[in-house]
Amino acid sequence: MNFERKARNLRRDMRAISPVIATLLMIAIAVAASLVTYAWVMGYMNFQTEKTGKAIQIQSVSSNTDGTLNLYVQNVGNSPVTFTAQSVFINGTLATSDAATNPTLAVGSTKTINATLPQAQGAASFTVNLKVTTQDGTFSTITKTFP
Repeated sequence: MNFERKARNLRRDMRAISPVIATLLMIAIAVAASLVTYAWVMGYMNFQTEKTGKAIQIQSVSSNTDGTLNLYVQNVGNSPVTFTAQSVFINGTLATSDAATNPTLAVGSTKTINATLPQAQGAASFTVNLKVTTQDGTFSTITKTFP
C-alpha cells in the first residue's frame, strides 16, 4: 500500500510544461521554420535571377541571294553575353556563322550574325527554324518563312 501511495503522489508531483513555456517553444519553432523557408526561397530566387539576367532576342532575319541569312540579335538582358562558333542552328543543324567574330555583345546592343544555310533552298519560298545560343546557354528561337 505504501508503494501505491508513493506512485500516486509521484504522478501528482509530475507536471507538464507550463502553458507559457509551451507557447514560447511553439513560437520559437515557427520562427525557426520561417527563417529556414525564407533562406531556401531567397537562394532559389537568386539562382533564377542570375539565370534570367542574361537574355537575347532575335529581332529580325533577312535572306541573301547567296544562301546566307542575316540574323539581328539584341542583348535584352542586364549583363553582356558571349557567342561562340557553335551559336547558330538552322532547322536543328549547326550552321556555319561568323558569331564568334567580336563575340561579346553589350547590354542593349544589337549584333548582325551571318549564317550559311545548310543546303540550297530550291523552292520559291521556304521556312527555317533558327536558334541562336550564347556561351552560357541563353538562347532565342524564331521561325521565318521567306518568299
